[in-house]
Amino acid sequence: MQDKSAPLKQRHTAKRIFTRLQEEYPELLSVGYRSICRYVSEKKKELYKESRGYIPLSHPSGEAQVDFGKAMFYENDTAINGHYLSLSFPYSNAAYTQVFKGENQECLLEGLKTIFEYMGKVPYKIWFDNLSAAVVLGKNKTRSLVKQFEQFSLHYGFEATFCNPNSGHEKGHVENKIGYVRRNMFVPIPRFTSLEDYNKELLLKSDSDMDRKHYIKDVKISDLFEKDKKQMINLPIGC
Repeated sequence: MQDKSAPLKQRHTAKRIFTRLQEEYPELLSVGYRSICRYVSEKKKELYKESRGYIPLSHPSGEAQVDFGKAMFYENDTAINGHYLSLSFPYSNAAYTQVFKGENQECLLEGLKTIFEYMGKVPYKIWFDNLSAAVVLGKNKTRSLVKQFEQFSLHYGFEATFCNPNSGHEKGHVENKIGYVRRNMFVPIPRFTSLEDYNKELLLKSDSDMDRKHYIKDVKISDLFEKDKKQMINLPIGC
């Protein structure tokens, strides 16, 4: 089984298996999603144990959360234990993702810049974990922005807000989205020849993923995301 050699968090879920069966073998699929769930649950008990928890959060439209996740991919048949940046929007449950080979400041700023310019908008407020690429933690929990990051935030005009240490609930949406992206976009493990081209493809996939209903609001994510964008700020002149 290919999943057994894949990273734990990059293995197939019942939903992903069912989606792939619908896409790849529609003429042979004769059972429903619940049957697939039961079968996968039994098989996973035999192979390995998994548990996941999710914390639903509500936020004003127009603000975002950002974080990095880890995923394996193949570039020109070379296996790379890479990273991906997700910028998620808790109000609409939309998100954009970009893949990198590292998790440094250059990757953070390049990923945000690419997504801003693709959207044509900038979230007015972005929540960050205490990423070393953005902030330095001092004594008594004081923070100071890394110079390049501070210049970047001033250029694009967004408010950078940082979570308190050991307070993952403050950015619970993006943490859930990190897992969702890994399971739905990086399973099976991606193979590509050009990282730049693959990141362009990911932006389009992110758009397509919005063509479904919000898990609570019973409205298309794409419609809610339009409300998000109305509350965002414009790109600076020259971008």
